[in-house]
Amino acid sequence: MSFERSYPAIAFTVSFLIWAVAALGVMWPLGLPRLVDRLPFILVVPGLALGYSLMILPKAFPGFFEWLLGHSIYALRFETDWQWINRWEMWVARVFRWLLILGAIWGIVNLSRRKAIILNGLAVIAAVTLLYFETRMGL
Repeated sequence: MSFERSYPAIAFTVSFLIWAVAALGVMWPLGLPRLVDRLPFILVVPGLALGYSLMILPKAFPGFFEWLLGHSIYALRFETDWQWINRWEMWVARVFRWLLILGAIWGIVNLSRRKAIILNGLAVIAAVTLLYFETRMGL
């Protein structure tokens, strides 16, 4: 049994805190120029922890989501007989994929402007690697 299934609220909190600490660590001291120069890295690398935390959010707080939806998060509510939680996870994965693409493009633009070269280089490399694994290996 996975830790996420046993303790989804703790898994959500830990992964969200990992994202927040990493993002603030990269962005400190806060400022708009620093945000523009370093956001591709935050979208891609710590974005993994944010994507994971968003994916398990309904499992962490099922009562709130069931109240909001009016049915269980595991209810078969679609014509394909998929559970709502599966649709949520597919939506989060799609958003994360577009954030990877955005982070890679923005990182390339920042590299051409010679801004935060190491962080933008890491963002581009990580985004291309993750997109490769996602498309070629079905992860």
